[in-house]
Amino acid sequence: MNADYLQQLKKGRFKITPKRRAILELFDQKDKCLSPEAIWDHLKKTFKRSGLPSVYRNLEIFVKQGILVRVDREGRKRYYALCHDHSGHHHHHIVCVDCGKVDDLPECPLPDLKGIKGFKILNHSMQINGICNECSSK
Repeated sequence: MNADYLQQLKKGRFKITPKRRAILELFDQKDKCLSPEAIWDHLKKTFKRSGLPSVYRNLEIFVKQGILVRVDREGRKRYYALCHDHSGHHHHHIVCVDCGKVDDLPECPLPDLKGIKGFKILNHSMQINGICNECSSK
């Protein structure tokens, strides 16, 4: 597992618990977006007293610390994936609609948003959906 993820948790003053470590290891092994339910099913094998609300809380902590990114997939179902960019700079993600692999876009493809009439822009996010090279070659 990438030590940067653990460092980001420590920086946010969050404990590195066995469950948090297991969640991060699962994401690291799968390298694709996962649903909270899939994570919960995996954790129940090791942690008998693991509930779905606890999984959601930990996932949101990881999002807040920049370790995970929320991914919206078909049916408005929410998934999560590792954010491989640890620099903390603003960026977006591209998601393979077949396998769920998520990658970072190195730069924001949107132009300067200061000129949008009648709005003060606070932030923005964008998710691009596509098909990765592995899936398109199948």
